[in-house]
Amino acid sequence: MNDTNKERITFLLNRYINDKVSKSEFEELLHLVDTCDDASFGASVREIIDQNTAKLPTEFVDNRISSVHANLRRRIALDIQEAEPIAQRRMKPLWYWAAAASLILAGFFTYQGLQQAEVPELAQLAPLDDIEPGSNKATIIIDGEEHLLKDGEHGLIIGDNSISYQDGDVALAGIQSSKTIRIVTPYGGQYNLELSDGSKVWLNAGSEISYQTDFAKQNRTIDLKGEAYFEVQKNKNLPFIVRTREQEIRVLGTEFNINAYSDEKIIRTTLKGGSLRVTANEQQTVLKPNQQALFNTSSNALATQSVDADAAIAWKEGIIDLHGMSLQECMRNISRWYDVEIVYQNDIPSIEMGGRMSRGLKLSTFQKFLENNFNIQTKLTADRKLTVAYANNKQPI
Repeated sequence: MNDTNKERITFLLNRYINDKVSKSEFEELLHLVDTCDDASFGASVREIIDQNTAKLPTEFVDNRISSVHANLRRRIALDIQEAEPIAQRRMKPLWYWAAAASLILAGFFTYQGLQQAEVPELAQLAPLDDIEPGSNKATIIIDGEEHLLKDGEHGLIIGDNSISYQDGDVALAGIQSSKTIRIVTPYGGQYNLELSDGSKVWLNAGSEISYQTDFAKQNRTIDLKGEAYFEVQKNKNLPFIVRTREQEIRVLGTEFNINAYSDEKIIRTTLKGGSLRVTANEQQTVLKPNQQALFNTSSNALATQSVDADAAIAWKEGIIDLHGMSLQECMRNISRWYDVEIVYQNDIPSIEMGGRMSRGLKLSTFQKFLENNFNIQTKLTADRKLTVAYANNKQPI
């Protein structure tokens, strides 16, 4: 990759990550990246990363880029709905965009011929008026190839070798056997699915499920990252298995929720109806309705407690239920749903949150809720950072 192409790719990536790239620039970026070999592009990215030590949370970066990427592809698709080859074109794997985003969002990119301004202090950044709530959006990935989902759709129906929207329109057809299917929601996204065995899945923001194309034939095994609610069809001969980091859930037919985000120290599995067995670190527990299994990934301890299952799955019904949450846990939920990065200006107070809010409200409503009820001040800036400060510290934000 020559220096001219490197500079141009860097410039276009910068505009892409900040959601400022035009359709023509995006097409140019795809062409440039496609024409350079993986080794030289990867080496260039790694070289710049190695020169810097500051990092953003990996999960935030991955989902932020996925969100920007999905939004841009939807805008392009509006103008080229008849151009199927472009709408279904092969995209570079997510690591390209995530690696580039790590550089750009941290203010890392330096290159000859383009002047880079220093990252401004928070107080110097222009405020952002508001952010819309999350919506139904997801990406299907098969062997590294991303497939665009239409706007306005609420869910997918998974067939043996095809995937359709709930209204019957085909999203993907002719899926070959022995493939791994991934369905990913970015920060600010959610989606629901009906699997080929009739089981239903609701994916929360920043989540992913993956399965093999022989699902419901030889096995009913799902891998989950993030959070999902399951309504499992009964099949005594073929158990339904959900695998998360360090945990496995095995059921025959039931309704349950799993919260297994990588930035949460505790994996929470909540049973709504039926029964299920949770296995983690060679420990097992069998849950009854309105019970929750808690696996501490630090201590490797598995415990069980009684809960209100409806509160744990309120997100599925369009509600943010804050009862019993710490401020940090609350803000992690807000970060995922509104696609913002949370920054704490001072010490984080030990506050137990409470209250319920609609997930359909703009971010500004939640900001007012924090200030009026918990004395928490917030400031939203144009780089989608939400700074949080406890008002009693009397430090301007």
